[in-house]
Amino acid sequence: MRWNLAESDDGVAASLSKSAGLHPLIAKLMVNRGIVDVAGAQSFLACDLSALSDPQIFCHMEKAVSRILKAISNGHQITVYGDYDVDGVTGTSLLYLVLKRLGAQVHYYIPNRLTEGYGLNRQALEEIRAAGTTLVISVDCGITSTSEATLARSIGLDLIITDHHELGASSRLHSVHDSHDVKDVALPDAHAVLHPWLLKPGVAPGVQDRVSGLTGVGIAFKLAQALLNVDAGDDCLKSYLDLVTLGTVADMGKITGENRILVKHGLDLLSDDSEKQRPGILALKQVAGLNGKRIGVGMVGFSLAPRINASGRLEHANTAFRLLTTSSKDEAMSLAAALDTVNRERQEIEEIIWDAARQQCRKADMAVVGALVLSSQEWHPGVVGIVASRIVEEFYRPTALICLNGGIGKGSARSIPGFDLYEGLVACSDLLLGFGGHKFAAGFSILEDNIPEFRDRLGSIVMERIGASGFIRTLSIDSKVTLEELNRDLVQELDKLSPYGQGNPEPRLGARDIEIIASRVVGNNHLKLRLRQRGGACFDAIAFKRGNLLGKQVKDGMRVAAVFTPRINAWNGNSAVELEIRDMKNEKPV
Repeated sequence: MRWNLAESDDGVAASLSKSAGLHPLIAKLMVNRGIVDVAGAQSFLACDLSALSDPQIFCHMEKAVSRILKAISNGHQITVYGDYDVDGVTGTSLLYLVLKRLGAQVHYYIPNRLTEGYGLNRQALEEIRAAGTTLVISVDCGITSTSEATLARSIGLDLIITDHHELGASSRLHSVHDSHDVKDVALPDAHAVLHPWLLKPGVAPGVQDRVSGLTGVGIAFKLAQALLNVDAGDDCLKSYLDLVTLGTVADMGKITGENRILVKHGLDLLSDDSEKQRPGILALKQVAGLNGKRIGVGMVGFSLAPRINASGRLEHANTAFRLLTTSSKDEAMSLAAALDTVNRERQEIEEIIWDAARQQCRKADMAVVGALVLSSQEWHPGVVGIVASRIVEEFYRPTALICLNGGIGKGSARSIPGFDLYEGLVACSDLLLGFGGHKFAAGFSILEDNIPEFRDRLGSIVMERIGASGFIRTLSIDSKVTLEELNRDLVQELDKLSPYGQGNPEPRLGARDIEIIASRVVGNNHLKLRLRQRGGACFDAIAFKRGNLLGKQVKDGMRVAAVFTPRINAWNGNSAVELEIRDMKNEKPV
């Protein structure tokens, strides 16, 4: 693994430290994250809801709100049509609850992943219209649904699209015509389209940057903000931030700009165990063993979100929707238990696919492989995306796993830093039946006969765009430090930079000439260390899942360079600084 020390402007960092009253290390970390002035630093640290943008900056927000309020006042039926992943389910739940609060006649529709696939589909729209709906609001889907939008208009359905996925690139779509028409942007023929890239002319670039990373639930929240027409800090609006946080973190949304503000306050709400909490969230935390704990981004991503996702992956996401919208504690516990059971089933299926996929990978010559394109008739389409992420983590190649059925393949793909997966699929679009997604994650469908050519072309594109050097893992280091600098007060101050996640990673610090005083394996193959630098104080450290290094790369008495994240470890009423090791390299042999 290659270590890259951030090239900070020391002069700017020193100036920021002095003018904003920040510890020099805190100032350097902020400069590394693009925060270079006092106002920016104060806003970042305050993370105040009042800094959220006016939802009216979105091009079609006025049209969307007007149409929704008209439907409510006339008693017309509205259907919220959402995606089946966590981002879509939380966004659908949020809008459904807000519309109910406003007195709407509202229904919801989430397609079945296995039988209907992703996004708007024609049959569903026709059935929704036949059931009496005149207005459909999409959540986390619809931005490339050209023919479906045209169908909706033809059968008397007004369609409001809220989405954050890549805008259509393979064909010229119909533009929305109104006074705020978006020039040179291809859009479906919908009544209104809300998307983080579609803002009114004149919106400041800084504001554009702050909203550009909103996920599906984030866009749904901005619509809710406009519908409720209250201050951003209003308790009514804040009560939905638990849902926003679940969806944003699960969808790997960047924890920058408005996302960071929403997630920070949402984590506070998720950590609340009082009666004010949503029954479904309390039940979900109980089955996950998180009651009474401070909820962080990691707990959302690895414990809460997978349970919400499980129903949409293996069965139907309606179960998760019901959990997040119910007011009954008994129903919430029953639904949470059901999701927990399905999640365990998902884990078992995942391990089977994981083992089979790894066997295919081991047959490949990694020296010449640009992308891993794997397929099987035995894989479950609801789980392959998770396995694709694990393959990327182990083999560090853009990866697509394809489930085959009747000559048709449904694929989920994940990428690595440096390669835009969506652009790669655009370049292979003539081989695909359909596709959509993001820079790092996407889904597609393909004829089985086209898979060999797709594998070769995608691999060639990867090699052409990032080359073999793009397969070298890199670890960014924010700053060099000495261990004696890391007192409890400084480490506690570092926590003010949280919440961490995509775009705002945990601080990674580097130190050299560290002696390993003691080492042992604890728990589930974790490496527990006692470290000391140049005869100074000793620090406890842990390297998760690195127990196999003991006796090989790690021996008592060895001197190493290390990259780590410091944190406060509390136990039995005591607390001390502990180092979470990210990587180590030997400096001197034993």
